[in-house]
Amino acid sequence: MALIATGNINYPYEVLGVVHATVSRTPTAGGCGNSGGLPIQEAYEEVTQALYDAALASGGDGVIHVGYDYRMSSANLGCNNTQPVFEVYGWGTAIRTTG
Repeated sequence: MALIATGNINYPYEVLGVVHATVSRTPTAGGCGNSGGLPIQEAYEEVTQALYDAALASGGDGVIHVGYDYRMSSANLGCNNTQPVFEVYGWGTAIRTTG
């Protein structure tokens, strides 16, 4: 089971270091002149999974004190069409439980 927490946990653990990840998403549907919906929830889920994967790669089994930030920007996707880009940045502390 993935151990992800936005605060501390009630288990003994060893701190391994800071992990971070970034995900960018453009509209899921549309085309020239048609904007689609932004997959906001999916972006948060993907950045959370990337944080967990980074913890596993460093020998850990979880991430605590997870935080997120986001921004909206725009990108030219062709056809003289500027569309929104949703970017999510996530960070946390990689840990290994010891108990």
